[in-house]
Amino acid sequence: MNTGFLYGTNEIIVFVVFFALMLAATEIGYHLGRKSETNTQEKTKSLVSTVGAAILAVLGLLLGFTMSMAVSRFEARKQLVLDEANAIRNSYLRTELLSAPEGTEMASILREYINVRVQYGTTGNDPARLDSLHAQTLRLQNEFWKRAVAYGQKNLNPAAASLLLQSLNQSIDLESARWMELQDHVPENVIYVNGIVGMLAAILVGYTFGLNGGRHIFSICVMCLAVTLVLTLIIDLDQARSGLVRVSQQPMIDLQHAR
Repeated sequence: MNTGFLYGTNEIIVFVVFFALMLAATEIGYHLGRKSETNTQEKTKSLVSTVGAAILAVLGLLLGFTMSMAVSRFEARKQLVLDEANAIRNSYLRTELLSAPEGTEMASILREYINVRVQYGTTGNDPARLDSLHAQTLRLQNEFWKRAVAYGQKNLNPAAASLLLQSLNQSIDLESARWMELQDHVPENVIYVNGIVGMLAAILVGYTFGLNGGRHIFSICVMCLAVTLVLTLIIDLDQARSGLVRVSQQPMIDLQHAR
C-alpha cells in the first residue's frame, strides 16, 4: 500500500504549516506594498485590489472543485462498504441452499471472512496491519471459492451453486475495489496547486494592505484560517481512515452481529 507525502502526514501538522505559510505570505506582500506605496498612483491601487479579488475568486473555484473531488471519493468509499456487506450477506444466506457438510463449512469460512473484513475496515492507517489483513482476505477468498467450485462440479444442486458463485464473485470484486480505494486520492499536485494559489492570493492581499498604508490583522487571519480549514478538510475527507471524518463501517459491523 502506497501513500504520498501529503497523505502520510498528520492533518494537524498540515494545518499548522499551511496556516503559518499563509500568514507569512501576507506579511511578505504587506512589506512589498509598503515599499511601493509612495510610488503607486491611486488608480493603480484600485486595479491591484481588483486583481486581488479576481485571484481570490479563482482560489474559491479551485477549492470548490477540489472539495467536490474529495467528497465524491468519500461517498464512493461509503457505498463500497455497504455493497460489500450486502454481497457477503447474500453469500452467507445462500450457503443454506447447499447440502451438509458443504453448506456448514462454507458458512463457517464466511463468518471468519466477515471478522477479517470488519478488522480491515476499522484499522487505521497502519500499512503493515492492512497488508496482513489483505493477505488473510485473499487466503479466505481462495478457500471459499475452491469449495464453491468443487460443490458446483459435483452437480448436486447447480442452481444453488450458481447463485452462491455469483455472490461470492461480487464479494471478491468489491474487496478488490476497496483495496484499490486506499490509493485513490485527489492527486497531490492538485492540493499543491490549491496551496500555491492560496499563498499567491495571500501575498496580493497583503500587498494591497501595504499599498493603502495599513493592515487589518483580523481580516487577514480570517482569510488565512478559512483557506487553511478548507484545504485541511479536503485532505481529511480524502484519507477516510484517519482524522475527524471517517467512512462508517456500520453495515459490516451490523452483518458481523447479525450472522
